Amino acid sequence: MFGTAVRQLGYAWSMMSGRRFRIRDVRALVDDTRATMEAFGSPGEGSDDMLAATDPEIQEDLTRRRMRRTIKHAMAEVPYYRRLRDPDDIPPTPKLALRGMPSAFVSDLARPAVLAHTTGTTGSPTLVWFSAYEIELMSSISALGLMLAGGLRSDHLWANAISSRSIAQILVERAVPMTGAGFIHLGMVDPRATLDRLATPLHVPGKQPLITHLNVTASYLGALVQEAERGGWSPRDFGLAEVYSGGEVLTDALRVRAEQALGAKVFDGYSMTEVAPVAGRVCDDGHLHLPPDQGLVEVLDPVTMEPAGPDALGVLVITPYSTFRDTTLLLRYVTGDMVRTLPEPATCAMAAIPATSRLLGRSVDGEVTTRDVLDLLQAEPALPLPTRFAIEDGVLHVVSGKDDPALLGRLEERAGALAIRGIRLVETPDELPSPCQVRADLIEHSFEHAAPLPIGVR
Repeated sequence: MFGTAVRQLGYAWSMMSGRRFRIRDVRALVDDTRATMEAFGSPGEGSDDMLAATDPEIQEDLTRRRMRRTIKHAMAEVPYYRRLRDPDDIPPTPKLALRGMPSAFVSDLARPAVLAHTTGTTGSPTLVWFSAYEIELMSSISALGLMLAGGLRSDHLWANAISSRSIAQILVERAVPMTGAGFIHLGMVDPRATLDRLATPLHVPGKQPLITHLNVTASYLGALVQEAERGGWSPRDFGLAEVYSGGEVLTDALRVRAEQALGAKVFDGYSMTEVAPVAGRVCDDGHLHLPPDQGLVEVLDPVTMEPAGPDALGVLVITPYSTFRDTTLLLRYVTGDMVRTLPEPATCAMAAIPATSRLLGRSVDGEVTTRDVLDLLQAEPALPLPTRFAIEDGVLHVVSGKDDPALLGRLEERAGALAIRGIRLVETPDELPSPCQVRADLIEHSFEHAAPLPIGVR
């Protein structure tokens, strides 16, 4: 018990001071938490303090000190930021800068160990280097979060159905076994194969018979829902308790359909490879809460790059603190992900953690965002999942699979709030005026449901 208390104090000191963690102490803290939960069913008194937000005045002072330290490291060690002269006047870093010259953001003192890629659905993949320190630290902190906030237990089975090249895959694959739970890398295979896996008992000693937790992107979740509804699957076929969706916009309509099809509560979250470990989760009131301990989160006007006012559209600009990142260092990174500031402070159960609206996605046409369009389209069960669309000259083109005048009429009637000139239904994605790429397209071919071979190849 004394050792655990010392490690908790050491963890808190690193969080407060902004200095590097001792990895062995963080790992030991994970083991202590797991042992306590297995013995008593709860993490113990005071454990929530490791994840809780502090007093606002204290947090403001910590933010200033952490940011100063991070800027100091970046200006001294990173080629891209070495040209800067004023630490109090740091311009936003555009995504194209990192995408075009990733090595210019790697610290001279770094010891790169792992290269992670973004999926590239909005352009060429972005490359981000991580050190062994970063991987071990973020995995351990993730394990603590899964146990303390997520309720993951040693008898659970967690399955990942996301891209294998993202940092999220690497971290969760290491974090879940630290909790004692079983980890299963499903990959992004044919949705029929994934449903088969979810419904097949594994008969693993000490574990529940079926997969209990599933981690997916929203578009792949849509593909699973579509296949489950078409194939006559029932929630009774699965043992899922929780589904985690991230990486894309999740609408209420898709979340409800997924919960009905899979029989599990669906949680919405936010993360991206470039700004790890900064991540957020959506509360029951529909706010995206981004804890301030691991990075500075700003919401800026996408045109002026000045702070967005109350109830205004803005882009997330994030600086991961150098306490957690020592390889690819980013200052005020413009993520391209749009949110809306809240008109007034949140009063929800997570009100102590700073919040915005849920992720709105990208701007697809002026102030029309990805969420605006998906909210309209995914409210129509007749449209195929995952949803595909494009906007050209103010006209919304939607993949419907067939000509359906009644469907078109319903969409036009409900689209009044969107600043578009009209709606056109098309049968296939090839008929869209521009490609619509979603993460569900990153399907890995599998012998379980192999894709047909090209003509002449046998």
